[in-house]
Amino acid sequence: MAIESAAGSGLIQKTDFLFSFCREKQPGEGEDSIAYALNECRAMLAVFDGCGGSGAGRYPGLKGKTGAYLAARAACAAWMDWFETLGPAGEPDQELLRQRLMDYLRRCEENGGEDSGSKLLGSMSRRLPTTAAVALCSPGRSGIDVTLQWAGDSRIYLLDGEGLAQLTEDDLGGLDAMQNLSADAPLTNAISLSRDFSIHSARLTMGRPGLLFAATDGCYGYFSTPMEFEHLLLSTLQSAPNIRAWEQSLADAIGKAAGDDYSISGAAFSFGSFDNVKRQLARRCDVVYRTYIYGLESCSREEKQQLWEHYKPHYERLLCRP
Repeated sequence: MAIESAAGSGLIQKTDFLFSFCREKQPGEGEDSIAYALNECRAMLAVFDGCGGSGAGRYPGLKGKTGAYLAARAACAAWMDWFETLGPAGEPDQELLRQRLMDYLRRCEENGGEDSGSKLLGSMSRRLPTTAAVALCSPGRSGIDVTLQWAGDSRIYLLDGEGLAQLTEDDLGGLDAMQNLSADAPLTNAISLSRDFSIHSARLTMGRPGLLFAATDGCYGYFSTPMEFEHLLLSTLQSAPNIRAWEQSLADAIGKAAGDDYSISGAAFSFGSFDNVKRQLARRCDVVYRTYIYGLESCSREEKQQLWEHYKPHYERLLCRP
């Protein structure tokens, strides 16, 4: 759902529009969830991806939904509830967030009955497992101050005139974005009731206009290189006449490649209008196409790796590690 911000002061004045979608590969069984909220003081952009492998067990007391399905929605509700407690200033209370999160997950388990898959999956089973990627934004002295919160391999990105930047490092044992596309590595950290977990946190400031968004791995994980994801974002943007059309074409284009649920929650800050977003990112779209995308289909695996090594330093320029 694309939403243009109303005129006003504070953060709302700097927010050009919100954009989001949450698409299911299997109707009624999607294990992603999204959240977004905006007021004068703060914005929240968030995605959650229930871990379908380890959370495949079903809960008969909650319509037989999987633990992954329930976990993503419980985490989403907990973050939304917690966001409502945030005042206009000061550091977000991480301990209160963790308490809310555990409360919502336990409530799901209590109401869901016995997990039907825990015995079959054995040690692989997790009680209500999910990833999280959340960006909290507030107006700062030199731009938009952003607090990043994440667990797992859902990511937060920034797209501006310098290009796409991955802001959060995946909990995959140090694999980079290119390695992640071909490796089947297990998550080293995810929210659940089975094991202790970390909600990583980092801060940065957006000092120039940019698109900030959270995305589940279904959005980026089905391309042969990370560069293709950036080009998809930029090319669909340049061909769209308005926000709603871009949101729709971007979701449709990702869906053609994705083999999983895929979700985005994002916002444009400080451009002033949708036309200005297109104008300021037009050159970058051309550069990415000419440098990385043109002729990519005929490249060997080694040639794609060389292109990635050229692209990687700029793509990781703002990467926050746990």
